[in-house]
Amino acid sequence: MKVNVILITYNHAEYIRQTLESILMQETVCDVEIIIADDCSPDNTVDIIREYEDKTAFSFTYLPKAQNMGYNLNYKRAFAACTGDYVAIMEGDDYWVKPNHLQNHIEHLEKQPDSSMSYNRHIRLFTDQNREEIFDWTNENDYEHITTEQLAMGNRIGNLSCCVFRGKYIQNIDPKLFDMEIADWMLGMYMGQFGSLLYLKDVTTAYRIHDNGQWSRMDEKSQFMRIIELINEYDKYFNYKYTEAFTKHRRRLEILLYGDKSLKGRIKSITPEFIRKVYRKL
Repeated sequence: MKVNVILITYNHAEYIRQTLESILMQETVCDVEIIIADDCSPDNTVDIIREYEDKTAFSFTYLPKAQNMGYNLNYKRAFAACTGDYVAIMEGDDYWVKPNHLQNHIEHLEKQPDSSMSYNRHIRLFTDQNREEIFDWTNENDYEHITTEQLAMGNRIGNLSCCVFRGKYIQNIDPKLFDMEIADWMLGMYMGQFGSLLYLKDVTTAYRIHDNGQWSRMDEKSQFMRIIELINEYDKYFNYKYTEAFTKHRRRLEILLYGDKSLKGRIKSITPEFIRKVYRKL
């Protein structure tokens, strides 16, 4: 059995050692191929990665660098390079916190053959505020089944470095996805077309949030407005199959953006807990 670990990097020299060491510490029965998709970093990110080639049995594949492609096209070429039974993602400033991260995902996916992907609880590191918190809405179960309709009500995933996908769906991914913003939310809803998503209780990923991030630089109003734009794009892509769920999500955001104080308080009180957690982290 083979797993591809896509390592997405751009100017991550400051973090890449911790990121890469967290990949190399993984204890798994699978053959692991690390696919380095560096988007022409002007720093020495790739030079640092090459230092680790002789320190592991995992193989390294470097995608060719011609010019800066941007986020979407970098992911597109990385997915196209995948040949494994499973595909995990690691973004260059995140890291895994436990050596069983990959194996835990694979074992759950093997036991649940009708599922399309899995994702885990994760730690959010607010580097500029020197604080951290767990992004969580799990119950006492070891895992939960999540559907596309549930995701349409709000992004339950939170970041891509906590995701593992079945390789066959990545290898045959719809190219139209890359005309939109490729992110954990959209990929999760897309994968939900092929089977439920497994939400794993174990906390095995750390996700950095800092001022260098495009999302982090936006104020709350801009974030809400961008989510509404994404809702409209995604609703159209799915041929309005989940319009009811998307509409509920959009209306909550519009009230938070434009409603009076009493209405905002009411909408917060009736909003499901997992969505309130998402809003608090925006």
